[in-house]
Amino acid sequence: MGIFLFILTVLVVVVIALVAVGAVTARAASQPRTSIYDRAEAVEYVADLLPDEITGQITFDDLALLLQWHLDYLTDRGVARPQGQDEPASGPLIASEDDAFAYVIGRATDAGLEIDDVWVIKVIEANEAYLRAIGAVGKKMELPPLRTKDEN
Repeated sequence: MGIFLFILTVLVVVVIALVAVGAVTARAASQPRTSIYDRAEAVEYVADLLPDEITGQITFDDLALLLQWHLDYLTDRGVARPQGQDEPASGPLIASEDDAFAYVIGRATDAGLEIDDVWVIKVIEANEAYLRAIGAVGKKMELPPLRTKDEN
C-alpha cells in the first residue's frame, strides 16, 4: 500500500509539473520574439553593406554614432524600446525615413560631425537592413488610398 501511494504521489507531481511547463511554454510561444540590438554586431553588419567609398572615409566610431542617432530617432517615435522594457506597442508604429534622415543629420551637425548626406542615407538603409535581419522590424504596411471629400 505504501508503494502504491508513493507511485501515485510521484505521478501526480509529474503531471502537475508537465502541465505547468506546458502552460509557460505555450504562453512564451504566443509572444513575439524579442530582438536585441547588438551595437558591435550592427556596426560590423552596416560597414559590410556600405560601399567602399564610404567605409574608406568614415571611422567605426562615427558609424556607431550615426547608428545610435538612428536608434534614438526610432526610440523617440516609439518604434524601438530600451532593453528590459517588455510591454508591447499599443498599435502599428510608423517612422518616416525622411524624418530619420533629418534627425540624424541634425544630430551630426550638432556634434560637429561633417558627413555627406548620401552617406547618412546609406547608413540608415543599412541599419534598417540589420533591423530586419534580427527580426526587429515587421513588414511594411500598405496604407489605404486617401479619400477625397466627394467620396465621404
